[in-house]
Amino acid sequence: MKGLVWLRNDLRMDDNPALREACIHSDEVHCVYIYSKEQMKFHNEANCKIEFIIDNLKSLNESLKEINVSLTIVESEGFNDNANKLLDILLDRSIDNIYWNNMFGTDENERDEEVQALLNKNNISYKNFDDQVVYAPGAIKTKEQKPYSVFTPFKRRWIEKFNIDFLDIEFQYTPKAKSEVESNVHEFNFKFQKNHHVDMSLWKIGEENALNILKNYLDKKVFRYSFDRNDPITDGTSRLSPYLALGIISPKRCILEALKKNNFELDTGEKGIVKWVDEIVWREFYKNIMFSFPKVSRGSPFQDYTKNIKWRFNENEFQAWKEGRTGFPIIDSAMKQLKSEGWMHNRLRMVVAMFFTKNMLHDWRLGEAFFMENLLDGDFSSNNGGWQWSSSTGTDAAPYFRIFNPITQSKNFDGEGLFIKKYIKELKNVDKKEIHDPSEIIRKEVNYPSQILDLKESRLRAIDAFNSAKN
Repeated sequence: MKGLVWLRNDLRMDDNPALREACIHSDEVHCVYIYSKEQMKFHNEANCKIEFIIDNLKSLNESLKEINVSLTIVESEGFNDNANKLLDILLDRSIDNIYWNNMFGTDENERDEEVQALLNKNNISYKNFDDQVVYAPGAIKTKEQKPYSVFTPFKRRWIEKFNIDFLDIEFQYTPKAKSEVESNVHEFNFKFQKNHHVDMSLWKIGEENALNILKNYLDKKVFRYSFDRNDPITDGTSRLSPYLALGIISPKRCILEALKKNNFELDTGEKGIVKWVDEIVWREFYKNIMFSFPKVSRGSPFQDYTKNIKWRFNENEFQAWKEGRTGFPIIDSAMKQLKSEGWMHNRLRMVVAMFFTKNMLHDWRLGEAFFMENLLDGDFSSNNGGWQWSSSTGTDAAPYFRIFNPITQSKNFDGEGLFIKKYIKELKNVDKKEIHDPSEIIRKEVNYPSQILDLKESRLRAIDAFNSAKN
């Protein structure tokens, strides 16, 4: 028996149900990854993320070689030709079964339906699995059998349903029969041109490194997560989000290892661990929203009335925000972190997004797209959920009158100004009392820009825009 594993957002061997099932039931196993530069462009995938994908494919290829599994890359124009590409491989190599792990976006679902229809037409067996979540999207519903749209009751039900057996993910691979098909990973022309300025040395390649990052975090830092998670200069978060986004590590592995550190308690015990697991549940919540309410994948707000908001647009302000020249140090330093690291601290993602959608009153979709174009950990459901939460257009969103003051946020979470000084060199010698909101004299002395807007006036403008949309 020959099995084919269609790799997507699951670039790992550990806790890969599709690969595991193929290895159990097949004497010879092949893997294929369909690479579509145009599809990635259509989905606003960041250039640094594409580089990360390519490097991790090469790393995975070396691991698969150890069990005689070949990985080949197939070039594609887009999702529309995936079904035929796969069928050609299956027929050419006389493969009996195909396996894959599910994705939950609207485009991905439509593609997979086309694949399944063609496989059924040709009497080819397939199996698909859920590896990005503990519970398949749509599995957790209210008593009325409706999807949850508020996180807290979703989490409560998620915990109620939880069974440790869900985390039975250990598996020992054994070598398969050697295939005549040679891997083309290192010879394949990805036609990739680097056009970003992200320091990629910050992000280690491969699932072994991802598992080590998880281990070190749980050994040393997770216990302080509830205290340190909002401090952008303290290395208090796991920084596993890029590895989760690409499936280099699984959420089940993260939860299992966390539970081992917490006497297998899910919602009691060490506060830091409980809070950290909460973030993984948030991830599942947003995948459920994306699955249950497809409109959010089509650029629509979750809250229908917010379609009436009269967003403004100012090109100069938009460019200043993108380039970290707003005159608000915490905003500008966060945007510079994004450009230099391909990542932004989660607290600052909220501050930056709320400033963009409330104070600037710019359409959240512009900010959402810009983040996807620059985030190494770009995950549509989480990014969309975060932007709609911040803009008060989404599910379980912040009330529209809740508007973070960036200066207050800066003082509260970067009191010493160390984060600001790290990313804005012009302010490195400014006193901590002045750094959050430098005077015009200081701004001129160090060549730091004036504020692009008035916080008080812009706040009132935002509240008025939302009130008008409601009425």
